[in-house]
Amino acid sequence: MPVSGIGEELRRERIRQGLTPEDIARRTKIPVRSLEAIESDAFDRLPGVVFARNFVRLYALDLKLDPDSLIARLPKFDLDSAPLPDPPRTYQRRETWDPRVKAAVMSVVWLIVAGAAGTGAWYYYNNYGRHLVTAVAAAPAPAPAAPSRQASIPPAPQATAPQPAAPEQQPAQTAQAQPQAQTGPLDGNRPVQVVLTARDVVWVQVSADGRTAFVGTLRPNDTRTIEADDQVKVLMGNAGGLDISLNGKTLDPLGTKGQTRTVRLTAAGPQLGPQNQPVSSPL
Repeated sequence: MPVSGIGEELRRERIRQGLTPEDIARRTKIPVRSLEAIESDAFDRLPGVVFARNFVRLYALDLKLDPDSLIARLPKFDLDSAPLPDPPRTYQRRETWDPRVKAAVMSVVWLIVAGAAGTGAWYYYNNYGRHLVTAVAAAPAPAPAAPSRQASIPPAPQATAPQPAAPEQQPAQTAQAQPQAQTGPLDGNRPVQVVLTARDVVWVQVSADGRTAFVGTLRPNDTRTIEADDQVKVLMGNAGGLDISLNGKTLDPLGTKGQTRTVRLTAAGPQLGPQNQPVSSPL
């Protein structure tokens, strides 16, 4: 509601003192647009009743005028219908997750982890563990060697040779183990493919990539196949009675009957160890 006289009186006094609205705003902290509304008697453009009375008081005191006489001439606002300033904005905290949703998400995560672990175990078993040693025929378990004999280099066949197989087991072994020395690689999945075929009673100790693959006695026509990524090492107590095939190629005889020999088989070929004197077969 416009009121004649208040704003004009303040404006004339400001001009008489050589001040600008910016000077008044800087000293009283009243916005320039509010000062212009007061000088235009447009009090309805101010935020509210309290602001109008306070701004007029500060403006009059800055110009050395009596504020009470000016405030008494202000219109009487209806406090019930007077607009109030907007409340200040408050930061609304983001709501946390519902505990039930959080529990469901954690359950899904654990299921994924468990599934990945099971898949990894299945892959390891099917692609590594079952290829370590492929046994074509079963062999009798070797007798445990005495601790003092295990420290000898190389172990004597007499000290580590197992007991002869029972007669009733020999026919089944002979029927299952057919010579495969002339055949090629088993499946081509490993770089080193070795086939051992006994022509006589032979005690052997075989390791694949540093892990023991077989220890025991092979009888005539018994066959063992071993696969490895790097090398297969064979210690034999009767080199003249054992045929060895490396990646489908039969090797020349590696020793004489009763001679103990060691050979390391890789994709590049065989590497023989030092020769030992022939010894009698433990069997």
